[in-house]
Amino acid sequence: MPGLAVTLNGVDLVAVSTDGLNVLGVRVHGDVIGPEFAAIDVSGGLYGEGDNSKHLIWIDQRELAAGDEIVVALLDSTTSSCPGKTIDELYSEDESPIGPRQPLEEATQFILKQPRVRERFNFVVTPPSGAPIIASTEPTDHSFGFSVLWNWMHPKRVRVSLSSNSLENIVKRTGGVYQASFYMHFGEAVRLRVDA
Repeated sequence: MPGLAVTLNGVDLVAVSTDGLNVLGVRVHGDVIGPEFAAIDVSGGLYGEGDNSKHLIWIDQRELAAGDEIVVALLDSTTSSCPGKTIDELYSEDESPIGPRQPLEEATQFILKQPRVRERFNFVVTPPSGAPIIASTEPTDHSFGFSVLWNWMHPKRVRVSLSSNSLENIVKRTGGVYQASFYMHFGEAVRLRVDA
């Protein structure tokens, strides 16, 4: 079965087969106020299938440091290097609940008052073909997201994107700015380096 293989600084991190899934994704994300520089998640599942639906997580909020390099390859045949886990398996029921949700406006005001730990993020995205894409977040941006997304409707390709967003756009739900967006096919890989 097709799948994604992920390395971190040249070391194998995880390989995940799409067998039994209709969505699989790798996401790298970070913001300017969090103590962690950035993090990577690998998750997917079978969605919209009633009782057979499932959501699985292979990598959950693994911290990344400035200068780390992630490579994601789309393979036409792979075997999962480890089983995915459900949220219940990852997080004990004994953990204290996080309480009621804070209204978006309150949460935004709270975030705006937090000191920035870093001014911006700098990226080098190297697609399978073509020159590296060099980009940075804007001074008003709060966060960024890099994703490699596979779905069953187009099983021979993945969509790769890098975007950043300001809190204002998040509140207005208007979407952010894309620094990179392209498709990748079997046997191809994308490389991401994130720095401050």
